[in-house]
Amino acid sequence: MGLTMFEEDSRLSDSTRMRGAAHIISISIVILLLTSVNPSQASDFKSSWEVVESGTSEDLLTATEIEGVIWAFGTGGAMLHSDDNGITWAAYDSPTTSGILNSDSGFGSLLVSGENGLMMLRKSGEELWTDIPLPEGSIVNGISLTGSETAVAVGAHGTIWNLEGGTWAETNLSIESDLLGVSFLDENLGIVVGSDGTILFSDDGGESWEYREAPEGAGDAEIVSVEFYSPTRIYAITNDGRILISMSNVVTGTDVGYIWTLVEFERHYPAGSNEYVLGPETLDVMLTSIEVVTTSKFLMTGEGGYISMSINGGTIVSQQINPLGNNSDFNDIVMLTGFNGVAVGDGGKILWTENAGADDQLGFVVPEYGNFGVFVDETKAMFLSGFIATLKIVAFGIILGFLLGVTLAMCKTSPTSLRYVVERYEAKYVRLVGIPLLAGGLYLFYSAIPGASNLGLQGIEYVFLPVGAPVSFAKILLGIALLFLGTLFLSNDGNFSKVRVGPFALNPWRVRPLNAIATVYTDFFRNTPLIVQFLFIHFGLRLGALIQEPGLEIFSFDNLENNHNFLTDIIATYDHSEGNYGTLIGGVLYDSAFISAICALGFNSGAYQCETIRGAIQAIPSAQMEAGRSIGLTYLQTMRRVIMPQAIRICIPPMGNEMVNLVLNSSLAMIIGYAELTRQGKLIVASTFQYAYAWGMVLISYFVVTWTLALILRWLEEKTRIPGLGITGGE
Repeated sequence: MGLTMFEEDSRLSDSTRMRGAAHIISISIVILLLTSVNPSQASDFKSSWEVVESGTSEDLLTATEIEGVIWAFGTGGAMLHSDDNGITWAAYDSPTTSGILNSDSGFGSLLVSGENGLMMLRKSGEELWTDIPLPEGSIVNGISLTGSETAVAVGAHGTIWNLEGGTWAETNLSIESDLLGVSFLDENLGIVVGSDGTILFSDDGGESWEYREAPEGAGDAEIVSVEFYSPTRIYAITNDGRILISMSNVVTGTDVGYIWTLVEFERHYPAGSNEYVLGPETLDVMLTSIEVVTTSKFLMTGEGGYISMSINGGTIVSQQINPLGNNSDFNDIVMLTGFNGVAVGDGGKILWTENAGADDQLGFVVPEYGNFGVFVDETKAMFLSGFIATLKIVAFGIILGFLLGVTLAMCKTSPTSLRYVVERYEAKYVRLVGIPLLAGGLYLFYSAIPGASNLGLQGIEYVFLPVGAPVSFAKILLGIALLFLGTLFLSNDGNFSKVRVGPFALNPWRVRPLNAIATVYTDFFRNTPLIVQFLFIHFGLRLGALIQEPGLEIFSFDNLENNHNFLTDIIATYDHSEGNYGTLIGGVLYDSAFISAICALGFNSGAYQCETIRGAIQAIPSAQMEAGRSIGLTYLQTMRRVIMPQAIRICIPPMGNEMVNLVLNSSLAMIIGYAELTRQGKLIVASTFQYAYAWGMVLISYFVVTWTLALILRWLEEKTRIPGLGITGGE
């Protein structure tokens, strides 16, 4: 029996209220999850640095170790030594009252330099210091022994001194940059650093020096300290808190010291906290010295009582608690072993550690992860961090994918053909244009031959030409396109007739260039695995890093002062002066993996959304386009005002499915090191071994995101439904 109009309206109203209630419930659940997870409270930590009595109030400026004895030197000619790993100190009868600024040990000798050209050498087994001064007034910023009686010193205005036979020989390189640090690995290999990003390398004991190019981003920085640690690795630091590294490369045959790179920080842990700052551009501290313990572990000192350690080559830096507070500047650090060492500073302050300065957690108790409540309490901060990180790449990936999809779909459905482009011109002009096109195509082919032939590929191996010689491959593709157009234009007779090839009749004038470009794009991204696209975009193309560098320049805080828009106003709300980069800045501006993840998701989703939107466009009756053109609208205006609004409404359901897939595919971002939900789950499993709890919470988190997105899309579908379109009715 049919329903009356009133009953039908009542039932529709009830259905609408139920859907509205479902939306409210889903949104409430998301808000509850976000607000109920509080940030983890920082645990109490205790520094493993201990204050030891030095017996002096002079500023200690440098320290070194020789034959198990630690020496410390400072203002007023202060000399201290310790033969019990730095626990107790005794004063040494100094032969000078001038301040001692630099020291170095090796080859059985100890060398110090100081004010007014002071330079003294002490050989192993001897009690007296040998005075070998530089000319009075010489400013020495760094020294390094190259033998028991040979050394290199560097100073202001590019001056280098070489010690040999008890006398100093000056080498002036005719540069204005001040040289600030020097380090030799042995009697031959040495490195010098200085202001304006100056890096000099020597392989003959300092007799000659070659320039090395500083990495981009450090070209104008003062490189204040350097350590030539091993034949394969050199570390250096800048005064504004950046770390430089040079490594030998067996694959390319590049020796150490030739290529320098800036270490990309992933996070920086402040002292006494398990919270961290994501991806700072610099450590935001004036560094003074670096002490390398192993190829990947080193410690640094800086102004304001700064002491930090990294155990993975600098990408993660942990600031250590200074028991003397932030008012004690430390100037140098020396490690006897990987754990025992001392730091020396102003006012005769000395810190000693037997745990490499790593902070000890007080009252640490291993949590009972088998208890689900304890597990949630201990891991909720990491889950929330991964949840927010996933939302960020999903949101930006959806936007990028949608914009690409709409653009590509319009290109694929564009009726603009080669005939449409040239038919308005006389045939002789078309043929005239074909000559340079043909010549350009031949030239590109000719110029691509050397790059392709040098690879030594044979036969089917040329399928990998885009990887081995991407420039040559691009020239070949562009050359084919120009040869095709040149030949076609030269054969134009004004009739745009078909070309017969055997039994086939082809009409090349019907080729649509925009369609061809969009087809190549969609075919590539739809026929390659997404996980491989992630790896290629991040590690192969390094797209995230390439976009990151100009992004840092565009959104620098200097530019924010004079340029205001919605995005920069949001960024400017974070306190940069205190080193608080915030979630937005840490995730968007400083994390190259974040940018690579957005690009991979957006590029891949755009290819699929293109086909979805293209199908929706083709579902619109052609009379709609004809009607728009008949009232004077251009093709693009008709697409924007008439066709696309209807097509988007039609394709909301399949696009919703693609967006849900994008959320799920975001888990692949873990492969490039992005700390999204799945990666956080993996890290939690590694520390708790609770597989069911961890992966169960990851599943629920993904379900919350995708289900909420599906509800929003259903609501949007109903709100934008085209009246009269689709199947309705039923009993």
